[in-house]
Amino acid sequence: TNRSNFDNILTDIYDGILPGPKEVSLHKVNHYLAPIVNELETLWAGLTLNRTYECENGKRVRGALILVSCDIPAARKICGHVSALVSCHRCEKKANYENGQHNFAGMDDVGYSARDLNEHRQNALGWRRCNSDAARKRFVKETGVRWS
Repeated sequence: TNRSNFDNILTDIYDGILPGPKEVSLHKVNHYLAPIVNELETLWAGLTLNRTYECENGKRVRGALILVSCDIPAARKICGHVSALVSCHRCEKKANYENGQHNFAGMDDVGYSARDLNEHRQNALGWRRCNSDAARKRFVKETGVRWS
């Protein structure tokens, strides 16, 4: 049947949950993610299965991470955004801070400029090159980006 076709099977892989009970610090997130990222890089490059049910001579397969499900603070850390005012990981949209709260209301939905992926990467690498916590704090204040 169509449901049992290998191409239509959805496989969930749970790589792990970050330990609690407190939120993981900015710098420790990378240490938890490093082994997962290494495995994903291997899958993305591809590997050859010696034999499968349909391919007795083996088959080359590739894998990719399609979705990450997490709360907002974790999403900020994983994407390298440092501020809750960064309201979107794909565009330059930012919230303002009014009356002691983040305000996402009243934003114009027209004319958003997309984030420049190369600029984001360069800023992340720039954060990584900073040689002190004070320099990193200044850099983050200027760019809103950190290494992740």
